[in-house]
Amino acid sequence: MTAGEISEHPPIYGRLVAERGDVLAETRSAAEQAQRRARQALDWSGLRPPVQRLEQAGGTFSAFG
Repeated sequence: MTAGEISEHPPIYGRLVAERGDVLAETRSAAEQAQRRARQALDWSGLRPPVQRLEQAGGTFSAFG
């Protein structure tokens, strides 16, 4: 088989897509959606850092009270 005879999608691919649906495209779409959801879930850029209690009270830390 030469490089000219090899196509990106063999003839059977079109028939399988017609019979079963384009599983590769559906899988790619599901993976992209999962990546978007994970990116949104892990995006903490909108959160502010917590305010330290010592800064609010204006005091200093002491292990003995």
